[in-house]
Amino acid sequence: MIQLLKSSDYQRMPWKNGLGVTDQIDLALSEVKSSQPYAWRLSSALVTASNPFSIFEGYDRLLSVVEGDGLILNQTPLVPFQVCEFSGDDHTDCRLMGSAVRDLGLIYNPKLFKARMQFHSLPAVSETVFSLSEEIQFFYVVTGKMRVADQTAEAQDCFKLTQEKQVKIQNTGSETLAFYQISLSRH
Repeated sequence: MIQLLKSSDYQRMPWKNGLGVTDQIDLALSEVKSSQPYAWRLSSALVTASNPFSIFEGYDRLLSVVEGDGLILNQTPLVPFQVCEFSGDDHTDCRLMGSAVRDLGLIYNPKLFKARMQFHSLPAVSETVFSLSEEIQFFYVVTGKMRVADQTAEAQDCFKLTQEKQVKIQNTGSETLAFYQISLSRH
């Protein structure tokens, strides 16, 4: 199944620490009663000031900067399009490297899922085919327009693919298509 998730439909949610808001792209609720309300959550947030990250006990996190100069997480620089993996249990201090930053983040339960996040680019007027082995795939557009199965996603839109074995991604525009592939599979 292929689903286009438009940024205008993302649910705006306050950060757990109350210091900002996030645009929730998609989530899977936890299937068992526990202190963890979801199995995974994909979101994007605008970080306008230095602040500590929220604690998410029992979760792992993948994070990347999609717009802006970058972040410093516990003294370690995170530059645009680099992916950082860390524990939600960690106390993580976040400082801006310059201007405000838009990030893309996945929070997931590592006891239930394996996850990865990769940055890709596709030249103007070209296409590529991805073989997909994971159960759930997201393709989040940073710049350009992505065409998949007769639907077009623009910047900050996202395709969600479930149980697909391959996907053809087309860049029909005159600029480079920049995007992230986020993959989730059950253990």
